[in-house]
Amino acid sequence: MACVPETHAAALIAEISSVSPYFEVGTGSVDDGWRPLRQLYTDTALLGEIIGRVQARMDAAEQRVAASTFFLGFAARLWSISLAALAGHRLLPDLSPEHLLFSETDGQIRLHIQDPVVWQGDDLAPRLADMVLAGHLAPLGAALRRLGPISEKVLRGNAASALLGAARVFDGGVTPGPGWQLARRLCADKRLSGAVRFNPVNGLSGAGYRRTSCCLYYRSPGGGLCGDCVLTSRPRKRGKVTP
Repeated sequence: MACVPETHAAALIAEISSVSPYFEVGTGSVDDGWRPLRQLYTDTALLGEIIGRVQARMDAAEQRVAASTFFLGFAARLWSISLAALAGHRLLPDLSPEHLLFSETDGQIRLHIQDPVVWQGDDLAPRLADMVLAGHLAPLGAALRRLGPISEKVLRGNAASALLGAARVFDGGVTPGPGWQLARRLCADKRLSGAVRFNPVNGLSGAGYRRTSCCLYYRSPGGGLCGDCVLTSRPRKRGKVTP
């Protein structure tokens, strides 16, 4: 495995960032408004304040609803950037926590890499999976559970749903495109085992999917069911959900 030149790395990230806001990551020097990303996983008070702002924005009665929403959006950003690079260019940016910075406004996260490193080599998919699942989502899930109870099954479903959603955006409606093919491969990882069930669409095997859990968004005022939700209709009572 080798690294591409820094100018090539910055150009790659700029190209990926143009796909949509979820694919965006900045590069170069920054001002004082940025923090090391690992603080999200180690500073319980900081994470609690951010989740509180998400909860206020959603007007959600339950903290776990805000925590799930934050996790889903954050996972989508990480998957989007790395999947676009690998599926589109056979390259993989180093998104390790020690390299990433973040800023937050009203519960919304932006990402930045001062000195981007991009790898090239064969079979980078396992490295991508480890980087996102072990490097980020596992410690974030643990940090969220220190704030309050939230189902591991819900978070696992969020991770898989965010990955497949990123693939569909990257492919731009082409089914099955290179993003979807990579996402399907990543969903075979044991850390995402059982999170989704794939089904045929228009005669294409495994072109559709439904997750085996609910992200809880429907429990916010005005919230509905996502297109891949395990639920087929919104429960009438706001009782406890078995994810």
